[in-house]
Amino acid sequence: MAFSSFLYAAQAWHPLQDDTKTYVSYLVTAVLFFLLVYSGRESYPDLPRFTPPNATRFTWLTQKVDFILNSKERLAQGSKMFPDRPWKIFTDMGDILVIPLKYVEELKLSTAMDFKAAASDDLHSYVPGYEPFTAEDDFLKAIINHVAKASGSLTMPISNEASVAIHDQLKDPKEFSTISLQDVSIIVSRMASRVFMGEELCRDMAWIEASSAYVLTAFKTIYFLSFFPRSLRSVIHWFLPPIYLVRRKLKQCQTILQPHIDKRVAIKAKAAARGEPHPYNDSIEWFSRECSPSHNPAAYQITLSMLAIHTTSDLLFQTMIDIGKNPDIVAPLREELVSVLSTDGLKKSAFQKLKLMDACFKESQRIRPVVTTFFRRLALEDIRLSDGFVIKKGTKVVLDGNRLLDEEIYPDPLKWDPYRYMRMRGIPGEDSKAHLVSVTPAHFGFGYGVHACPGRFFAANTLKIAMAHLLLKYEWTIPDSQRELQGQGIGSNYRSHPDARILIRKREPELDIDLLGF
Repeated sequence: MAFSSFLYAAQAWHPLQDDTKTYVSYLVTAVLFFLLVYSGRESYPDLPRFTPPNATRFTWLTQKVDFILNSKERLAQGSKMFPDRPWKIFTDMGDILVIPLKYVEELKLSTAMDFKAAASDDLHSYVPGYEPFTAEDDFLKAIINHVAKASGSLTMPISNEASVAIHDQLKDPKEFSTISLQDVSIIVSRMASRVFMGEELCRDMAWIEASSAYVLTAFKTIYFLSFFPRSLRSVIHWFLPPIYLVRRKLKQCQTILQPHIDKRVAIKAKAAARGEPHPYNDSIEWFSRECSPSHNPAAYQITLSMLAIHTTSDLLFQTMIDIGKNPDIVAPLREELVSVLSTDGLKKSAFQKLKLMDACFKESQRIRPVVTTFFRRLALEDIRLSDGFVIKKGTKVVLDGNRLLDEEIYPDPLKWDPYRYMRMRGIPGEDSKAHLVSVTPAHFGFGYGVHACPGRFFAANTLKIAMAHLLLKYEWTIPDSQRELQGQGIGSNYRSHPDARILIRKREPELDIDLLGF
């Protein structure tokens, strides 16, 4: 998920009376002036701090903006200047401590290093309207338990929805037609929502458009709000028109979802009166049964959407781009796919045998992950490490994501080479590390430690199902003018270039994937 500039968020202000606008303008100006002149007390005076070239002593604010615009480069420069030791930098997430991998190994199982607290601070989930930007414990428990139980039965409905969604979104062009990340996102959204929200709601365009609009609006304002001191955000948001719009968008989502909830309640009541089971087995039902009665169904569904859809869409799109730039990989991919599906059909176990496809996703995730920093944690207490260094309570730490491009681990690290993982599979002790879902010190695309992404197995299955349909039914390439486009770092997020496009057209499949399993 990529953040937009806070400046862009200002364009979303809804109409206000002139005197209110003036009041807000004065308030914002005063706070920004406070930010510009404020110089905080250094929490680690003995540690080196990376300062970008040509930065002035004027304020940390200029350094924060510089990081938003140049995060990947600044992290690489800092790690090179201060190898194998902790160092400080001002970022979009505030003043953070960049730690070396040796510390990550010590901290990976520590419950005192909390991801949820760090994410809440960065994404403002404590502010009314931003509730979807946190995953409550009951939410995570319900999802993990039910997806794990149903994983074997999910492949067919996901594949069926992939077939319908891909046809609806891409059509059947005989000549090359252009698609973007948004097209891929809609496809993945429908696939995931088919499992989590049911067939009816996953195709409800009013819900899809409203929830997407909320996420876009909220992301636009996250940077905007982060430029205010943490101590002021819980109050000042009431006076910021961009935040009004976030709350309005969330309310619209609630309004659209409520009739579906009411309909379910009525159907369940009738089924209970007849002594029959009701037909619902999706996340709306799981949450209603296992989460707090006061939970917000719309907020929970949007949270699920962001966790299950946005990063998955990004990885599918990026892998399609990389395949399009490396057409020699297409024939081996199709050969593997036809061989496995012809023998095993549409079973979960079949997709686990697609080793080359798995390697393609893993390599694309390595070269262009969705973030520039990993292992984002907030220290809940003072933590003393084995070398005597103390991470102080309240410190936010990250790991530089450039380690995924370490040439000591990955020879020719910028080369897209899925076969590097195929070679690993033949080495004793290395096979398990080559899987897309594996989290290791060398590849932490899905996180690391106790907070590694719990949904990565579902994501991997969804990715492979979508790619199977696409490889069999379509062929694609990359426009010559866009072959050199690189990912774009926006603060701690690393997204596909906004101009990235794929040229795609229909082909005759070697086998009909839609008939498998029947």
